[in-house]
Amino acid sequence: MDYSELDTPALLIDLDRMERNISGMADLARRHIVALRPHTKTHKCPDIAKIQIENGAVGITCAKIGEAEVMVRAGVTDIVIANEVIGEQKYRRLLALLDKANVCVAVDSEFGANGLNAALAAANLKIDVMVEVNCGQDRSGVLPGEHTLQIARYVQGLPQLRLRGLLTHGGQAYNKGSIAEIAEVGQHEGQVLVETADLLRKNGIEVSTVSVGSTPTVNYCSSVPGVTEIRPGTYVFNDLTQVELFASKIKDCALSVLATVTSKPAADRVILDTGKKSLTADTAGRLGHAKGFGLIPAKNTVISRLSEEHGVIISETDFTIGEKVRIIPNHACVVVNMFEAMYGVRGQEVERTFTVAGRGKVH
Repeated sequence: MDYSELDTPALLIDLDRMERNISGMADLARRHIVALRPHTKTHKCPDIAKIQIENGAVGITCAKIGEAEVMVRAGVTDIVIANEVIGEQKYRRLLALLDKANVCVAVDSEFGANGLNAALAAANLKIDVMVEVNCGQDRSGVLPGEHTLQIARYVQGLPQLRLRGLLTHGGQAYNKGSIAEIAEVGQHEGQVLVETADLLRKNGIEVSTVSVGSTPTVNYCSSVPGVTEIRPGTYVFNDLTQVELFASKIKDCALSVLATVTSKPAADRVILDTGKKSLTADTAGRLGHAKGFGLIPAKNTVISRLSEEHGVIISETDFTIGEKVRIIPNHACVVVNMFEAMYGVRGQEVERTFTVAGRGKVH
């Protein structure tokens, strides 16, 4: 089927571009002799996770237990949940996963470590954990150095927890405006985690995994000696934010939203059938390189504003009512979470359909 026959809005994957992105990241990991554990928050799709593993990934990273449950049901069983797991309901679900998969979770507090340990003790089970370190994003995670050493010692004293290592995320790179600044964030991300791992080892604490990486920083943190694992996610599709952050080019963006022109109420105003519910309201223009709410490369124009079900283009570019256009989104991860399916296209032909099985799995 030609993709133009799809009803809109529809989510398309350029298979050639996605395959190049996947193989390119696998090549980078091999060059730097680090394990690749891609984050599935971008695609939320077990079939794509399996393609990544077939191309060299050692396993996957998830943000939530719900995402991990979807992956385990599909047979993907080596998982890091790069997030703190807190609360009795989540402990029960985590215990159920341990019967079927090798799951490691993040901790950044004594409270979190104690909760995990108590739940696992009641079930006579153990789990691998990694201490999350704050390398500058100031989100979750303990400060590097002595603060991390203190939590690591505490974790080491809990019988149901096995300390695998340290993980961090250099998310502050998303606020930088030059390649040099992003490179500095990436190098710092790797160096601060390696130095903290060395501190733990000097104090008799074994650290086997030093895990870093986001799509903008992975080129820089992966080459820091002592880093053992990278966890990029958005690279699988890329988006306008990654273009803005110099992590990809438009030709690397594999994801697009297919939309239909539904109205031309004025000479300089065009209406599409895709709004906030199929394109994110996230902007990609804070650095001045991308404006609006998505790019239509074939028209060299952007979506000017969004309402819930409408995209508005303020432009005198030639559009025809009924015409279908492809929009590269600002933020791929959020857009994928709005769709039940993604259509893999090669050229004009729809080659396969991917189910977004992790859609809405926010618990």
